[in-house]
Amino acid sequence: MHGSRTVEFRLLGPVGVRLHGQNRPVGGPRQRAVLVALLLHANKELPTARLLELVWHDLPTSAPSNLRTYLTRLRRALRVPGEPESRLRTGRGGHLVHVRPGELDLATFTDLAAKGERATNRAVACRYFESALATWHGRALDTVALGPQLEAEAAQLEARREQVREQYLMTRLALGRHAEVLPELRALLLKNPLWERVAAMLMLALHRCGQRTEALTVFRQTRVRLVEELGIEPGTELRSLHQQLLAGGEGDSFLLAAATPGRAVSGVAGDEPAALCDEPQAPPASRAVLGERHSPHPAELPADLPSFTGRAAELAELLGDCLPEADRGPAITTVDGMAGVGKTTLAVHAAHRLVPGFPDGQLFVDLRGHTPGTGPLSPDDALGQMVHALGVAERDIPGDVTARANLFRSLLADRAVLVLLDDAHSEEQVRPLLPGAGVSRTVITSRTRLTGLPQAHPVSLDILPLHDAVTLFTRVAGAARLSGQRPALLAEVAKLCGQLPLALRIAATRFRDRPSWTLEHLRERLRDHRRTLRELCAGGHGVAGAFTVSMARIGPEARRALALLSLNPATSMHLNAAAALAGLGVAETDRVLERLVDAHLLRQPAPYRYELHNLFAAFLADRVRAQHRADVHAAMRRLLDYYLHTADATDLLIHPAPRRTPLAPPDPVVVPLTFGGVEQALSWWDDTHPHLRRLVEAAEEHGFDEHAWQLPLRLTGYFDLRGHWHDAIAVYETALAAARRSGESAAESELLLGIAFGHAQLHRYEEAAGHYTEALAVCRESGNVYAEGFAAMALAEVCRRLRRHDEAEGYRKVAIDVYRGRGGDEAIAATLDHLRNTVWSGPKTPRPRSRTARTARQTAALTGPCLVPITVRGRSAGSGS
Repeated sequence: MHGSRTVEFRLLGPVGVRLHGQNRPVGGPRQRAVLVALLLHANKELPTARLLELVWHDLPTSAPSNLRTYLTRLRRALRVPGEPESRLRTGRGGHLVHVRPGELDLATFTDLAAKGERATNRAVACRYFESALATWHGRALDTVALGPQLEAEAAQLEARREQVREQYLMTRLALGRHAEVLPELRALLLKNPLWERVAAMLMLALHRCGQRTEALTVFRQTRVRLVEELGIEPGTELRSLHQQLLAGGEGDSFLLAAATPGRAVSGVAGDEPAALCDEPQAPPASRAVLGERHSPHPAELPADLPSFTGRAAELAELLGDCLPEADRGPAITTVDGMAGVGKTTLAVHAAHRLVPGFPDGQLFVDLRGHTPGTGPLSPDDALGQMVHALGVAERDIPGDVTARANLFRSLLADRAVLVLLDDAHSEEQVRPLLPGAGVSRTVITSRTRLTGLPQAHPVSLDILPLHDAVTLFTRVAGAARLSGQRPALLAEVAKLCGQLPLALRIAATRFRDRPSWTLEHLRERLRDHRRTLRELCAGGHGVAGAFTVSMARIGPEARRALALLSLNPATSMHLNAAAALAGLGVAETDRVLERLVDAHLLRQPAPYRYELHNLFAAFLADRVRAQHRADVHAAMRRLLDYYLHTADATDLLIHPAPRRTPLAPPDPVVVPLTFGGVEQALSWWDDTHPHLRRLVEAAEEHGFDEHAWQLPLRLTGYFDLRGHWHDAIAVYETALAAARRSGESAAESELLLGIAFGHAQLHRYEEAAGHYTEALAVCRESGNVYAEGFAAMALAEVCRRLRRHDEAEGYRKVAIDVYRGRGGDEAIAATLDHLRNTVWSGPKTPRPRSRTARTARQTAALTGPCLVPITVRGRSAGSGS
């Protein structure tokens, strides 16, 4: 079949083009990336700007030129004999590759898979799925230099492949081909032991092949893996099948739910952090199958994790150890925190400690507040599960939610029962599930602060302290696996995981299961911000999936604001900076951000200051340019306007110097900060200056050169007072390049003087001399006389310190001549004073007394006994003094 086609375009494996069965040369990895981007949008014109974004992540200046070269080569490679033009065509706004039906393997795969999903006959569906999978020849988009966006495309293709493979296997199971699929299922589960749907299919195949004991063993092994490595119980689907098999069933409901012809079978290809089933399932078989055999003393708590680490203070609150006697053991406790922070792990650990105090039973309900592919569990369903677990027959359970709530409270009135409600969505979902009178205890976990439950005692979780994060990683990976590793390296890995328990467990598990990996190798994989979140994914469970579900629960306005906040180069930001990025008023931004703080999508380290968790920031950064690309440029301009005008306000207080270049007005939505005095201004810069270099680099990256050079010039006074000379030099050098690109010679001369002065303060006099010399030349060319005089005088001082006294005297005279032409008596006096120092501090050789005396007389005549040092924007000409 394949050989009959003239042209074949291949993306599902090594990327390539075949003509009459022969491979065509399509260039190296980067050129192949261009081809991939065009084929992913086959027959659609792809704008040049978008093509550049897809192929290059950090766009180099050479990218447009390189792209033209790659397109020229590909145009030649895609010429088909007998056709009037190349398959690669260029339009007015972009480029496209013309593909005919049957030529692109991805299109063929997509079509066959869709037909299989629509087929109402299982045998027909099976043939379509088999044909679809046969179009693959290896990993998607292989042999290509993939940037983050193309890597995401490759991951989606791989995910779709696994989904179709799962459908294929499930359909064959439904057709009774159990023995045939056993080897494939064993291999798949061995490769990915956390894949719950595959574990379920293997259990069913083994059971129907007469291997019931082995089928149950698969469940036990999978559950242990999930609990130990990810801290979660198996999903509803797997638990339900396990109970069916225990009860002697054949697993028919599993096949009916998962392999009904005529609809797609839900897959496991995402990166969800919870159970791997994608659709709402029936209540667990432990209730649906066992029916009347329920114990009136339920013990439903999930297993405690042996690797539980830290949380001593929070655990004490849950156990009631640190509360006043009158308040000890609150009836209701909420545990809230961001996705992956370990809420369920802590709650389950505490619940096991509390069991002896609740002899009448322990209930556990997954409220599915953030379960992918399904909505939250309704209160009436949750109540139905709990009252049935407490011994009420299903026929006796009322149908009305109010009646169920009353019955539940009545059952608990004279019992001591511990209720663990996991992953609550909202107060409305939880309120009917709360006990009334009695000694029962309820623990609720949620990603959102449940502020609408005033009777509840809140416990909020943050990321782990570094010591506990390192301990958790060590416990999961195994002390033996980490033997001999440097503590500092282990701490660095923990920081790269954001000290987030879910990320730490996944990274430690991967490290443990890959004996060839060193800790250095893991660190390098996590350091690459473009792949960090992909590294923190195992068995379809991952940090990115947890964040995705959290984002889905908030409104579009909040999602947009969060995405734009990730553009901030600093780790934290003031409310007004956030408002500038979001393009909203300050009051409106405050309202949005406070909601995000309650949802644990944003942290608030201090009043009016906000920050994103580093992994969440990386998650948002991967999406902001794809989903809010049109907003990025304007948002960065507003942010830079905010920093520039706030910096100007601080500079007016710290360093009220004349001749400051006026700034253009900021964007109307931007509200710069104002300060009540120098100390407030200095405090703001103390918080901001560690991120200044990244801020200036971001201005450069987004094409705002004017901001890139103007902002550092507002820090002269701050650097002088605080002495952050290493930072000053780095920032000035970045700004210098921007000033030169802008043709701003005055700014260029001031920045060169700043760099030289910084080197002088660090006693790097040779480097200072070089930059002062360069500054002097720029000043002369641009006619900046005032700065020219300063540069000459400062150069004289540096030469004096280098004991090059003749040069020093010469530069002093240059400075005098420059200032004499400007009529600056004080400047001349200061220059003469430095010249006198040069004469007296020179080599011990005879010098004409008349020269020294003349210099002294000139100085005294101009200034008297007190000299005023010359300054350029407040900077003393003396360097290193």
